[in-house]
Amino acid sequence: MTKTMQTRNVWILGGTGYIGSALLRHLSADRANRLQLLIHRSAPYRRLERFNTFTASLATIDPLWFERYPPDVVFHLARPAGSLRISRAWAAYRGEKANRRLAAMLERLENPPVVVYVSGSLLYGPRPADDPAVEESPLAPAAFARYYRHNEQPWLEAQERGVVDVRFARPAWIVGAGSWFRKFFYEPMLRSGKVPYYGNGQQLMSLIHLNDCGRLIDALSRYGSPGKNLNVFAGEAVSQRHFAHIVGSVAGCKSMAVPVHEARKRYGSTAVQALTASIPLRTMHPEVVERAGIRFRDHERLVSDVLHELNAGQQPQ
Repeated sequence: MTKTMQTRNVWILGGTGYIGSALLRHLSADRANRLQLLIHRSAPYRRLERFNTFTASLATIDPLWFERYPPDVVFHLARPAGSLRISRAWAAYRGEKANRRLAAMLERLENPPVVVYVSGSLLYGPRPADDPAVEESPLAPAAFARYYRHNEQPWLEAQERGVVDVRFARPAWIVGAGSWFRKFFYEPMLRSGKVPYYGNGQQLMSLIHLNDCGRLIDALSRYGSPGKNLNVFAGEAVSQRHFAHIVGSVAGCKSMAVPVHEARKRYGSTAVQALTASIPLRTMHPEVVERAGIRFRDHERLVSDVLHELNAGQQPQ
């Protein structure tokens, strides 16, 4: 059957993770998207029955799958994980090898797809307030991104060579009912009755609602230019101290400083590097953001929505 201009064969690698689940919800709302999911053997199969699923790791993808279900777009959110320094280093090594194989596989297709690789703003490293990171800023990976960079290297090379239309989505701090917001802000607030901020609290944070993150990632695939990236955020950057104040004002409590040495005892050095890095973002592609239809540009509304989800014990809709 001939595809219409509106119909897309869409592959999602890592569609059951934190960001991937939000992207999957967004994409599945449009019946023109024919979704193919690469999933892990422990994935919740019953929730994915209406999609075409393939069970494998990045390293064991069968190239015949792409020939049978040729992708128009590949959203890449999958990366090997590690919890300690040595395991992260090993995961980074395995990830680079698997991604190099996958990039070569897609390059050999008759019609190579658009590849949207979902990365993160930590790849830019700390930035001064008067020099926010834009999509063409040099990369200086900080914290966890020092390991993630290895997974991205084959795609950076493919983008530079122009052999595949690779576009990097680099989300800012993603506020949702899980991940860092729950671990470093919400749960400590429940235990102590105060919202923490780490270090002096002057580090700048660009923010994006989890669901809006999914919308912007899709917008990059639809409205972005070939080989161009997108910083994924909404509104002006705020200091972490001010962010804690917003959370506290919505929740009805005060904020408090957590010294760096205390945070390091709780969470380890790498996590604290991420928590205290100041990475304000700006975008060179506001037209893509406008077409995405994001809902939460106001930080107080964003926090209110996520706290409502957490307090209700629900996942975002």
